[in-house]
Amino acid sequence: MKQLSKSVENKFYDDMLKGNTYKDMIKLMLQKSGYVVYPYGYESTFSDVKSKLTKESRNSKTVRRIRASPDLLVYDDQKNDLMLVEVKMRGNCPPAIRPRIIKNIKEFWNDSILALVVPDGNVFYAQKISDLETKPVYYRLSDFEKFQDIFTRVREEDLSHYKDMALQNMKTKKESNVNDENEEKPKEEKPKKRLWLR
Repeated sequence: MKQLSKSVENKFYDDMLKGNTYKDMIKLMLQKSGYVVYPYGYESTFSDVKSKLTKESRNSKTVRRIRASPDLLVYDDQKNDLMLVEVKMRGNCPPAIRPRIIKNIKEFWNDSILALVVPDGNVFYAQKISDLETKPVYYRLSDFEKFQDIFTRVREEDLSHYKDMALQNMKTKKESNVNDENEEKPKEEKPKKRLWLR
């Protein structure tokens, strides 16, 4: 099997860390609200395998099924209900999710729930994958419900706490990206002024 370059491998682990931040926020918010939550997705179980997949192997049906597997297994003991939850974060406004992501989740995990974290409004949104229509782009306001409307045991004070935390994290990330971009840009040299002596 072909090995990935160090820069691709580093990006993989950096992206996984960023995604885990919001997944952990949702996990903790659900646990604090009385849900029983377990890690489920391939980032948890198959993270080492994921980093070794080549471009050729990524399109097999088995790999696509594993890659689309939801992040969390959530049990509601009051309703005796088990839910699979995929977590996505989008820093854009309006936050859009590519149709291919929804298509893959629908194909293999149609009974799961997609939780969306965005820097706008309620911050936390969710929708049953089976209720999402196939569209070119998915926008938060038109296709998703407030997180607490899907996970009804989530208390407003807990939601407010995690909203603040998520927004602060997104703000820090955005500022960090701006600083990284500024460091990468070569500084323009100003033309030197010449003093003419007369």
